[in-house]
Amino acid sequence: MLNNLPMKKILFITLVLVTVNSFASVWYIGTSRTYTLPSQVKNLVQDGDTIYIDGGIYANDATKWAKKNLKFIGLGTASNRTILQYTGDISNGKGIFVFETPGTCDNPYFENIVFDGAQVSDANGGNGAGIRFQANNITVNHCKFMNCQNGILEGNSNVTTSNVVITNSEFYNNGYQLQNDPTYSGYEHNIYISASADTLIVMNCYFHHPRGQANSLKTRAQRSFILYNMIDEEATGYGSWELDIAQGGLNIIMGNIIIQGSAGANHGIIGYDAVTNALEDFYFVNNTVINQFAGNIKYFNIAPASGINTFKIYNNIFATVAGASNTMFTGNIPAVLDSSKNTNPVNYLTFGFTNPSVNDYSLTASAIVAIDKGINAGMTNTSYSLTPVSMYESFDIALLSRAGTGMAIDLGAYEYNGATDIAESKTIRNILIYPNPSNGRFQLQIADTDISKLYGIEIYNLQGIMVYAVSVLNLLRTNEIDLSQYPEGMYLVRINDGSEVVDREIIKL
Repeated sequence: MLNNLPMKKILFITLVLVTVNSFASVWYIGTSRTYTLPSQVKNLVQDGDTIYIDGGIYANDATKWAKKNLKFIGLGTASNRTILQYTGDISNGKGIFVFETPGTCDNPYFENIVFDGAQVSDANGGNGAGIRFQANNITVNHCKFMNCQNGILEGNSNVTTSNVVITNSEFYNNGYQLQNDPTYSGYEHNIYISASADTLIVMNCYFHHPRGQANSLKTRAQRSFILYNMIDEEATGYGSWELDIAQGGLNIIMGNIIIQGSAGANHGIIGYDAVTNALEDFYFVNNTVINQFAGNIKYFNIAPASGINTFKIYNNIFATVAGASNTMFTGNIPAVLDSSKNTNPVNYLTFGFTNPSVNDYSLTASAIVAIDKGINAGMTNTSYSLTPVSMYESFDIALLSRAGTGMAIDLGAYEYNGATDIAESKTIRNILIYPNPSNGRFQLQIADTDISKLYGIEIYNLQGIMVYAVSVLNLLRTNEIDLSQYPEGMYLVRINDGSEVVDREIIKL
């Protein structure tokens, strides 16, 4: 009956409809919901919507998404996780979740979702992925990728400025596999990042049991920050390089535990393939590297004979199994090699690690060649600090804070502080900072049921200057951090509840 309404009322109704339609929507997927599969909302979602997915297995449901700023959050817990599972070849030829078009499906965020079994036919390339991403900017947090040809496969030749952030996630049994033969060489990977990425951040993740000569992580990004991860080939993993630096760039590899298993394909840790990126600076600092292969191991294989501007190896532990024959460099030794304060124990089992049988490579008092034996590694040429601030404990809980306790920094990924077990009780656990990277506006959440607790939040730039400070109560709500007036770069977020301090890193682009 609009024909009977005054003109002013018609205009008012039109404005209201436009306003309502501009709001982001929330969608729920589950067996008892209106929509039982993610693909059912593919043509309903709009830019900025959030899709919550109940716990359970969602079988053979692959989706190409065509909206941007989508958030996908799994609601499953424990034994009832949110699992997107595929058996057989995926008909779209790419993956379980696919984002193809830059500008149309940029900036997705994923949390608490398992991607299981992604594969495509050999005719489609044999490189199916849990997430196939060809747009701009992606954030993956608290997810798991298993039994896939690729866990995450990123890249588009028409994109040059994408930022990829992967945190607190697990990668298991990924790589090409033929007829259940884990030794078949397909050369797919847990993570593959193409040259379309400007910045890659991989932090507090767990990589294990690669198959089919997969690399744990292969990157062509202009800048790669590989920080505080556990990368373990395991005894039966059949992988290639633990880290493959495919075309150089700025690579900061710090605070990781990297384990070469006894059954790998090429028995090499780091591959450095080419120098075709704008930056050619490599930093390998305070890592704990373990070789479990009783043969010859290649720690670094350097293909380029020239073109590397910086190659710094400081404060690392390169420990091996008794009887192995190890080579630090094969190929070419960089002319700019800067190596200091590294140690090469010949038997990792007697070095003084807390409990190698359960991958606890924290230090005991008997690790005398590591404790207080390090040196200040300084900063990168881009002014990023090479002093580690965190230590890996487990991908599904927060990083431990690392602070010096002696006369000098300790070697390796852990700082000795007299403790015999890294699995200490932590009260500040569930910290969520998103989006990260961002344009300077971040949301910070801490899931703490004590609503009366007072938290202090301080933010420092790389020069150690405090740029932000606030005290807040009840961090069950979201707190917005605005660094938009400050320069681009990485900042340290320090959260203090009076009894514990936890550090996180955020990046402003």
